[in-house]
Amino acid sequence: MPYTPAHKSQSRERILAAAVDLFCRFGFDQISIAQVMKQANMTHGAFYAHFKSKSSLYALAIKQGAACSLWIKEQHKISNIEHFTVLIDAYLSLAHVQQIDAPCPLAFLVTDVAHRNDAVRDSYQQTFQAMLTGMSKQLEKLGLEHSDSLALQIITRLVGTVSIARTLSDQALQLYLLENSRRDLHKLLSPDCAPA
Repeated sequence: MPYTPAHKSQSRERILAAAVDLFCRFGFDQISIAQVMKQANMTHGAFYAHFKSKSSLYALAIKQGAACSLWIKEQHKISNIEHFTVLIDAYLSLAHVQQIDAPCPLAFLVTDVAHRNDAVRDSYQQTFQAMLTGMSKQLEKLGLEHSDSLALQIITRLVGTVSIARTLSDQALQLYLLENSRRDLHKLLSPDCAPA
């Protein structure tokens, strides 16, 4: 008896959730389809009913991971600069660096994606552009001028800081980096420091 469309959709979501988790922790090369399917509690053969290849899964996992990331899930709640800085603080936290919170693939996969095919890089670029556009609109709603430039500065600082912090083995240095980036972004968002 064939599976229902709802069952197929749920299975696909389980595979994507497993892929996001594993790819963000270990990267593309270190993870096999079999490992993804094992984490999803499904057989290896079921993979091809949902995805054409590991690369196609990876490209979709980037978008899925971004949609589930802390930033995307919480950005609609921002009603003032204080809320915005709280979200910055959560993104630039040790918990996020250590993947205790939902990881953002923009930061967690930045170096891994550079070595992938065009479809994967396009997926990353679309995710980056969506985050940039969303943040720019949010900053504009908050009354900040030059929201496009400001959003670009914030995103590159967020992604860069988390990416570097993940490579460091010294937790004190990680905390120092995170603290300095949080402070600098708070200053950037203060009314007297708006970009020109």
